[in-house]
Amino acid sequence: MDDVGHGLDGIEIVSPADVPEGTRFEDAMAALEECVDALESGDPGLDDAIRLFRRGAALRAWCEARLDAIRAQVEEIAGDPAEDA
Repeated sequence: MDDVGHGLDGIEIVSPADVPEGTRFEDAMAALEECVDALESGDPGLDDAIRLFRRGAALRAWCEARLDAIRAQVEEIAGDPAEDA
């Protein structure tokens, strides 16, 4: 499978709108985990920590929005169980 263009390394992300169209959910989660790991390590200086926190917050919001959209699609496909009764 070709993952070219799906990685988020080197892309500045400060809001969910900065996540490139076509980004895979798994790639966004991996980038979010990298932010968390870096912050938990205690290694970054204050400026880098703020940048990582901002990036992580934007990625989290993007992932949540993506999950909400998928949840809506699944509910639409599954239908309302009360209608089937």
